[in-house]
Amino acid sequence: MTWVKQWNLWLSSLMQPPVYLLVLRLTTILLLLHGIDHWRWTMLPEKVLALAMLVNVPLVRNRWAWLAMSVFLVVNNLWHWSALVNHEFLYTYWVLVCTLAVWSRTPKQVLRWNARWLIGLCFLFATLWKFIGGEYLDGSFLHLTFLLDHRLAMGAFFFGGLDLSTLEENRQIFETLQTSGAILGPQQLTTTTRMLVASVVLSYWTILIEGLVAASFLLPIRRLYKKRDWLLLLFVLTTYTVIPVLGFGALLMVMGLIQSKSNLVARIYLGLLILMPLWMPLPQGVFWLIQNVILGSV
Repeated sequence: MTWVKQWNLWLSSLMQPPVYLLVLRLTTILLLLHGIDHWRWTMLPEKVLALAMLVNVPLVRNRWAWLAMSVFLVVNNLWHWSALVNHEFLYTYWVLVCTLAVWSRTPKQVLRWNARWLIGLCFLFATLWKFIGGEYLDGSFLHLTFLLDHRLAMGAFFFGGLDLSTLEENRQIFETLQTSGAILGPQQLTTTTRMLVASVVLSYWTILIEGLVAASFLLPIRRLYKKRDWLLLLFVLTTYTVIPVLGFGALLMVMGLIQSKSNLVARIYLGLLILMPLWMPLPQGVFWLIQNVILGSV
């Protein structure tokens, strides 16, 4: 099909050597956009610098610009460390990698090697945390999240058979308990046996896929290593279509792109990254459209 060929040609043109410059530009775009849902004034310096690096193209190669960006992010992380979500620390690690890359004689190799290890270690620690915490082993973490997090309303509806009015009541109960300082008990929220079973199944699926991604990126097992990109893509597609976390997913795509040794897979990473603002919220957008407009259930 013509549009498919044009799409592939466009992606190929974007990935013209040196590819590391594309990765640096993509990183500056992510730095400019990430965190817009929880703005802090201490983020202003990094946003201004990221914008300057996008407008003034030579700045994206500038060593001192990346060094300054690293300082801004490290200071911001130290200042707000207790309030930051996990992937904001990963952004800082990746910017430090970009800084090392532009100061080195082999920037592509530095980015590729560190991207593979950052992805592997990120998923390794995520898997270990799920075993240590215990809340994933009995499904209680996902169960409670399905009952309270509006982002998982679609999953609670399809997997657990819970209607939206019930989920809204659960959130109101939780907010009331938070205000009063009371302790939330499992009997105080409305759920279903189906939701409980689905939470356990999805918890173990999460542990399995994250563990496989970690092993494929870190262990010297040739057959597993060759499948690392497909495992990461499977994780992204099965996770972020249900829980749309754009910042984390986008950064994984950028790191996946630079570490991949296959031009085809690299184009898939880039294509998914470019289309992420469309495909990631699409399932939930359609779900809410059906609920609100067609069924009129909300």
